[in-house]
Amino acid sequence: MKLLIAAAILCSAIPQAHAEEYTTYERIAEPMAPRNIQVLLEKDAAGALLEVKGPYYIFNPHDGSRVASGLLGKRFMIHELENGLKWGEEFAGIHQIYIKPRSSETSIFIDGIQYSGSIAIYGVSGTINIINDVDIESYIKATLTTQFTTPLESEVMSALAILARTDAYYHATRASTNSFWHVTSEEVGYQGSALVVNNSSVDKAVESTRHLILVHPEEGRNLPFATAWTEHSAGKTAPYISIFRKEAFAPEKGVEAPLAALARPESKWAYQIGKKTLAHLLDLSEIKSVELFVDQPSSKVYGVRVKDNVETFDIDFLALQERLGPKNIQSSDFTVTLKEDAVFFTGYGKGHGVGLCLYSANALAQKGENAVKILSKFFPETYLYNLNAIPK
Repeated sequence: MKLLIAAAILCSAIPQAHAEEYTTYERIAEPMAPRNIQVLLEKDAAGALLEVKGPYYIFNPHDGSRVASGLLGKRFMIHELENGLKWGEEFAGIHQIYIKPRSSETSIFIDGIQYSGSIAIYGVSGTINIINDVDIESYIKATLTTQFTTPLESEVMSALAILARTDAYYHATRASTNSFWHVTSEEVGYQGSALVVNNSSVDKAVESTRHLILVHPEEGRNLPFATAWTEHSAGKTAPYISIFRKEAFAPEKGVEAPLAALARPESKWAYQIGKKTLAHLLDLSEIKSVELFVDQPSSKVYGVRVKDNVETFDIDFLALQERLGPKNIQSSDFTVTLKEDAVFFTGYGKGHGVGLCLYSANALAQKGENAVKILSKFFPETYLYNLNAIPK
C-alpha cells in the first residue's frame, strides 16, 4: 500500500502542500535506521600524527574490550610495531584500536586535520590503516561543504542534502561484513569536519532534511541507491549505470530536462587536440579513427574506442575526461570529428550528465518549486523515506 508523505515524514522546510509529489511505502522491505559511515583516511601508511584533545576511551575493536582512557588528551605519532600498535605507549599484542570521545567537546586530529566521530587504527604488516567512524549527518555536511563553496538556492541545497545522504546510506548498507570501511576520503572528497560552518547553507540544508533519503523499489527491495548530480545536463540526463558502468540500485532511465534544453545552445563547448598528442595520452602509436559508444535515449557518451593501425583502445567517459581534463572535455554530451592532424570535440552542457541537473534545479527553485518537487522530476521512480519513522 502506498501512502502520501505526511507532515511527520516531511521536515518543516518542505511545504506540506507539495507532499503529493512523492509517495512512500508504508513498510520498507529492509528497514534501516540512522547509522554511521566508515571513511578510510589513510591506507598502508608508515605512521601518522594522532592528537586527541579532551577525554577519550580506547577500545580493542576485535573483542570490544576497553584497553585505555585519558582525561586531558594526548598527542603522539602512531605506528605499527611487531608486537602491536604504539601511540606514546605500546599496546602489546593489540594491532587495532578504536578511539572514542568521552565528551562532545573532545576533538580528534589526524596529521592536523580535525574529524568528528571516532577513529579506528588497524595495523597491517608494519603499516597502518586509519578509518573515521562518523555519523552520516556530519559526514554529508563535510562533503557538501567542500563541493559547494558558493551557495545555491536553498531548496536546491536541500535536494542535494537528500541525495548525498541517500548515496551515503547506499555505501554504508552495501558493504560486506568483512569490509573495514565503506568509502575512501579521496574518492568522496572528504576533508574532515573543520570546514563545516554552523548555520551555513549546507548546515541548514542538512538539518532541515535530517534523516530523509530516497529509496528505489528495485525488485521490491526499496533500497537507497548511488546518486549523482551534474552541473548542466543540456536537456537530458543519463541513467547511473550507463555512465558509471556499475550496478547501484539506481533508476535505469534518465529524464528530460526542458529548462536545460532551452539553454542547450548557450552551453556549447569545443576542444581541439593534435592527433599525436592524443595518441601519446592514450599510449597509441597514432590515431586512425575514433568511435563513440552512446546511451541512445540521452545521447550521452559512455565510452570511446580509438584505433591506430594495429591496436584498439577502449576508454570510458570518466577516464577520458580525467586524462584530457574536465576543462577540456566538459560533458558526456559530445561528438568527435577528425580533420588532418587534429581531433575536434564539440559538446553541450557540463558534467557527466547523471542525476540531478543543477542548472534545472536552480531554475525550478527560482520559480518557487521546493526540494521535494525538484527531486520528483529527476528521480520519478523513487520514494522519499524518513529513517526516523521506524517504530521503536
